[in-house]
Amino acid sequence: MKRTLLIIALVSATLGLQAQHRINSFFDELGTVRIETQELDENADTIATIFHRTDDIVWSRVVYRIIDMRYKQNFQLYFPTNPDDPKYWSLFRLIMDAVVNGRTTLDGQQEYLTLYGANARGIKPLFLDSMIIARNKDMQTVFAVRPMSEIIDTEDRDEYIVTYDDSISHKLEINTFGYAGYVRNQIKYLTMEIVFFDKHTSRFYTKIIAIAPLQSAMGEGQTPYENLVSQVRFWILFDHLRPFMARKYMIPLDNSSKRVTFDNFFAEHMYTSYIVGDDNMYDRMIVQGQEYLTEEFVHRDQERIASELLNTELDLWEY
Repeated sequence: MKRTLLIIALVSATLGLQAQHRINSFFDELGTVRIETQELDENADTIATIFHRTDDIVWSRVVYRIIDMRYKQNFQLYFPTNPDDPKYWSLFRLIMDAVVNGRTTLDGQQEYLTLYGANARGIKPLFLDSMIIARNKDMQTVFAVRPMSEIIDTEDRDEYIVTYDDSISHKLEINTFGYAGYVRNQIKYLTMEIVFFDKHTSRFYTKIIAIAPLQSAMGEGQTPYENLVSQVRFWILFDHLRPFMARKYMIPLDNSSKRVTFDNFFAEHMYTSYIVGDDNMYDRMIVQGQEYLTEEFVHRDQERIASELLNTELDLWEY
């Protein structure tokens, strides 16, 4: 009798485990690799977040960093450059699709990614000028391959990433020809991050608040800081971007079996970046106020900010 009960208990436990976790084949019905797994489809709307109470944050500092996709550690953000790849997307392709096509939420609503206008006076985002309302021809001015002054009188659709069709309910489309020309200079992202100490968990955290694509361009007579300001196309709140990133896998770097979503990539800090400034009482970035910059000057200021962040962490544990 006891043996029978033990067998029933084992069978019930096994069935319960199988009910909780569905086993999926690595290959699909055609024998090819199943890239879009069922686990991703079911859990993509579940974003892991940590709740931090205001009273527990005893120190914080905002820093600005650049993610340069020419570094090998960031290659997965840039490739593939082909906008028609059905399996993998680049980060910029993901952003473009979120702006144009959006996503369907669990309650059946269509949600689009909100863009915020760049601050003409500096790199700090203001989050005041929302572009989500202008889901029309104005989007072309944001995603122009060349300066608008050069193409405003032409009808060449290849000069835009986003094209506007007024005859089909104001529909936006991603122009693959314009996209190919644009991404050649889309090699950097500017991030606004906050580093803070939570006394409840007794550890430091780094959270990306916003991210902005930088379109490489060097204007005549511009200082390095003025050039950086002119490169900011728009700002995106990172928490608004995460639901879109959680649904897409990155192109594998060296192991095709290791599938990582964009959200996991950023959550695990698998990218590399360098500091270009922080919030300070002088309201000045590293490259600001300098007509000519030497590599030694930039590295010295970057090391200063990095050392201050590290020393703050060490000092908190000293007492």
